[in-house]
Amino acid sequence: MTEHARTSRRTQAVRSATTRAALGDAAIDVLQERGWAAVTAAEVCERAGVSRGAFHHHYDGLPSLLADALRHLYGEISGRLRREPTDLTELIDATWRVVGNHRFKAVLEAWLATANDPSLRDEMGPVIAEFAELVSSESLAPNVLADDGSREYHLLARETLLGLALGRATNRGRPLPHEAAVLRRLRAGAEAVTAAGRR
Repeated sequence: MTEHARTSRRTQAVRSATTRAALGDAAIDVLQERGWAAVTAAEVCERAGVSRGAFHHHYDGLPSLLADALRHLYGEISGRLRREPTDLTELIDATWRVVGNHRFKAVLEAWLATANDPSLRDEMGPVIAEFAELVSSESLAPNVLADDGSREYHLLARETLLGLALGRATNRGRPLPHEAAVLRRLRAGAEAVTAAGRR
């Protein structure tokens, strides 16, 4: 293969990756701003500055685009979890950095849409499972969650944080009035569980 052919392939690969990233970002933005019902190929293409032909060249349809977009978003999320938490309080804070982030609303929107649409479930089910793995106790901090009490408290905290994230999503991304108090209680409970485990 000539150097020109290799350069041409690299250039095409870069263009393709750039187009896919633009479509994925646009899809996440629409999900976050307007919800699942507003996500159409036309809306996504317009926001991304991409033709419908280019969209169909890269994706079979919206479900495959959204699966790819959510995987990209998961990559961003894992980037925020670079440092492994050393205790239960840090783990709660790390979990909140993920689910409290404004872009997490896109994940919630996709989850809810999947629950109501069997055809979408086929495409998105594996992607949702990937997220569950990403935020599982075993992935986040296996050393912190070494005993039953810590694991149970982490589940309680995680489900509470998901509830707060859903509350934020329905409050146009703004913190709920009681959010700070709930987070304080979760941290205090984590400290108590950690202290009890040391005894």
